[in-house]
Amino acid sequence: MKALGTVALVLVILLAGGAITSNMLSSDLAIQQTTDPSGDFLTATPDQAVAFILVTGFIIFNVLGAGLTLMILFWLLNRQVTAVRQESSN
Repeated sequence: MKALGTVALVLVILLAGGAITSNMLSSDLAIQQTTDPSGDFLTATPDQAVAFILVTGFIIFNVLGAGLTLMILFWLLNRQVTAVRQESSN
């Protein structure tokens, strides 16, 4: 029952975060790229290109960091489980 409550709490937190993010993004979804009628709306300005590279790098860095953190955590937990199993078998 305690595990179900924990899962429900995590889901509520994730839903609240998604709602807050959606609310923040919905205010300015359309950004005017250019006022020139012959301008290409697919071309990024230098500021936008730098912002894209920085955000992409930030996301990749955080995903790798989270993955490495989880890897270390699971390795440590597995090490403890292995030690307890060896101790109980003796």
